[in-house]
Amino acid sequence: RPYDLPPTYQSMCLWGEYTKRNYQSKHYGKAQNLTIALTAAYDKAFQKYDVIVMPTLPFKAPKFPDADVKISVLIEETIGFTTNTCPFDATGHPAISINAGFSKGLPIGVMIVGRHYDDVMVLRVAKALERNLTKT
Repeated sequence: RPYDLPPTYQSMCLWGEYTKRNYQSKHYGKAQNLTIALTAAYDKAFQKYDVIVMPTLPFKAPKFPDADVKISVLIEETIGFTTNTCPFDATGHPAISINAGFSKGLPIGVMIVGRHYDDVMVLRVAKALERNLTKT
């Protein structure tokens, strides 16, 4: 039931299929090679730090679009939503996003990322941060 998926996801699937058919997954192969370097860069940071704490979105959360918004506008407005989150989908580092508060009624997310197989540390830091954020 692909038409039940959000239009932004549908467009990503179509783009993936287009590049597979027309470029023989060349871009996927390049991305896999770059993932090795990206993983090494994060692993180097984790030699010094237990976790990395960063914003979930690199910008203030937008309001929900109107129901009749054009798909092209919706796709344009959602570009960048995964800038901070998708690297860890590729590298496999454990990460969690928690609510760090609100700005003008819109949520602010903070993401905690940890070393490979150190999910427990990520969860402990998230719990401690949540506990301290709710006190203020």
